[in-house]
Amino acid sequence: MVMSAEINVNAGSGGTENASEVQPGGELTIVCARGRDEIEAIRAAWEQIHQAEPNPTPDADIDRFLSVAESLEGDLRPYAMLVKRDDHPVALVAGRIEQHRLEFKLGYKTLGGATLKCLTVVYGGILGQPEEAVGLFILSELRRRLRNREFDVVYFNHLRADTCLYNEIASVFGFLTRGYTPGVDDHWRMSVPKRMDDFYAGCSRKHRGNMRRYIKRIDEMSSDKENFIAFTNEDEVDDFVQTAAEISTKTYQHALGAGIVNNEQTRSLMKEAASHGWFHGCILLAGEQPCAFQLGLRYRRVYYLVSIGYDPSLRNHNPGTVLFLKVLESLCDDTSIDSIDFYFGDAEYKHRYGTESWSEASVHVFAPRLRPVLINTLRSSLMMVDTGLGQFMRKIGVEAWVKRRWRDRLQAKN
Repeated sequence: MVMSAEINVNAGSGGTENASEVQPGGELTIVCARGRDEIEAIRAAWEQIHQAEPNPTPDADIDRFLSVAESLEGDLRPYAMLVKRDDHPVALVAGRIEQHRLEFKLGYKTLGGATLKCLTVVYGGILGQPEEAVGLFILSELRRRLRNREFDVVYFNHLRADTCLYNEIASVFGFLTRGYTPGVDDHWRMSVPKRMDDFYAGCSRKHRGNMRRYIKRIDEMSSDKENFIAFTNEDEVDDFVQTAAEISTKTYQHALGAGIVNNEQTRSLMKEAASHGWFHGCILLAGEQPCAFQLGLRYRRVYYLVSIGYDPSLRNHNPGTVLFLKVLESLCDDTSIDSIDFYFGDAEYKHRYGTESWSEASVHVFAPRLRPVLINTLRSSLMMVDTGLGQFMRKIGVEAWVKRRWRDRLQAKN
């Protein structure tokens, strides 16, 4: 029998809510931790479950999770749900409650938006690989909390599509409260070769020649000077952020609110990562000019490629590709890294170089109340139209051209 009970962990008290609902015999119960002190009270269980994950993400590491939550501006608080069976931790949901703006978009054009109180489940934040019963229990608890107005919407950031929990969402949440998901995305990883020659050997002769020509062209611009600079220490963060942000402001991603921004939040997060030995920032020079940046997190034998950008005025020199290859070469000599995780987003190079992939989808589920349902209906309708337009453009062969023109317009505004 599965029962729902919320145990609210108060700092130093261990008090309970609805404890009378807990019954013996293997029932599932919830420990709900709100805020840093309550989350610290379940640290041991969190670390135990996270350590057992086959692919633990840095986003769900308790230290990075707390540092990210504390660095973000606005009214938010960290929030976690620890699931126990017979007082033994079996799963955990790591998220934060925040004001979440849902934008109404067609392509890159934002038509409007609405803000809701949201439980944002961080990437990799469903820990414990919950099987069917536990997954249904978690989703039922989230549905109950949505009904009780604890939050208006739950956002699962890139949930793996091969999990029980992902497949059970449709059975727990009805059509009106389940956000439209246009499709799943491929998430790619690449095994790091022992030598760069092994990497080049797996490429076509033409592509191999092109890459070596790109590197030679950039290297010749720098004469005898070293044009690849790596940053790993806390005292190097400020220099990296300043240089990377200057490059980032020239890209179309900057016009979309992405990329690297030189502010206290960015610097504090990178310094926190550096304090754990995770931070890895790189800059490429073309002569004396910084032309590309790459930000990575080195976490448990995986290099996570968080962000990459280059000066569009040097597009013909392929600085982004050159920097990626130089970083890869440095990782070949690093026995502590086995693979590169390409994180989110689709790109041709991920399909070309990736050696392993799985499917993911970002999912919203809404409270069964008028305003959240209306927002979901409007947003989902626009997403359906956008998906249809994308499929039509792909069919007639103009999708890449339209995207390129749109990105060029965004860059021109920078």
